Amino acid sequence: MPTAAPVCRVELSPPLAYVTVKGRIDPHTTPELRRSVLGSLAAEPDAVLIDLAGVTGTEPIALTAFVPLDRAAAAWPGADLVHHSASPALARELEDLAIGRHVPLAADRAAAEALAAGRSRPVQVRWEIPEGPDVLSGARDVVRMLCAREGLSVLAEHAELVVMELVVNALEHGAGPRTALASVHRRRLHLAVRDHSPALPRLGGAAGTEAGSGGRGLVIVEAFTTAWGATPTPDGKIVWCTLGG
Repeated sequence: MPTAAPVCRVELSPPLAYVTVKGRIDPHTTPELRRSVLGSLAAEPDAVLIDLAGVTGTEPIALTAFVPLDRAAAAWPGADLVHHSASPALARELEDLAIGRHVPLAADRAAAEALAAGRSRPVQVRWEIPEGPDVLSGARDVVRMLCAREGLSVLAEHAELVVMELVVNALEHGAGPRTALASVHRRRLHLAVRDHSPALPRLGGAAGTEAGSGGRGLVIVEAFTTAWGATPTPDGKIVWCTLGG
């Protein structure tokens, strides 16, 4: 019998977002957790603080869902995730799975707020995506210059290909206005494009096979990134990816 979904309450208090989780975290309940955390990112907080005090049980494999959530938050809007108030047993599970390498664990809400305030902010470049002949060269230039400035030139060649595919995907399958974000945080390069179509891209589907030069589309994104995904928003979606790390 499927587990009842956890109760996830979202509180927005700029510049922070708070997600309180109550109930069990397992493969059946992680979709609700994911929706709540990703939903909080629409407000573009500096950090999302996740209260685990009410978690009544877990299946360890489900806790790994926090890793892609951290990547999504880093890509757009450049936010950190911070856990707090976990029980000793849950804290051990998070440690055993090395989740803390991605999402740190604080003792309580106050400690999480202090941790979030003290973490370095990403270096970001945000720009609007116009429709015109120079849109792809402009995106490549932004990414190449950011990589050079931040000492990540080794990523530049692949990053230029990836950002072109994200932009083309948004132009061909998304709806305007469209905004791109390139950021560097913790030696990782994050690329994201936000548009106003709710249709999510997927490998092997129309968006995945038609976008980009020569039909390569999101296959390029899959091949040259360490993680990628699409985050629904109230007015569309964000397609994001991470290179390096």
